[in-house]
Amino acid sequence: MTNCKFSTIEPGLQQCTVCGRLARHATTNVHAECRGPQPMGLGDMVKAGLTTIGITQERVAAVLGSCGGCEQRQETLNQWGQAIGIGLPASPNSAQSEAP
Repeated sequence: MTNCKFSTIEPGLQQCTVCGRLARHATTNVHAECRGPQPMGLGDMVKAGLTTIGITQERVAAVLGSCGGCEQRQETLNQWGQAIGIGLPASPNSAQSEAP
């Protein structure tokens, strides 16, 4: 278990520099398990980047009438990323099944 690493962001408010957890009390006695950054696949990275600049599934649906296939595209990109070493690591089973 790794504990959060807090820094003060304003008087009376601290935030973990790793996972972003907020604490409104003295953090010297806080021994919360740090959630840390979650591993992301290529599709997750694309979604996060588009969301950051305001392109969300809701906005796409509002313009196009639906966001048909958004989740499937995200999952496909995650799988492609694993295959070429971007994002989440490929599972050991998938590497063995592709070997000649």
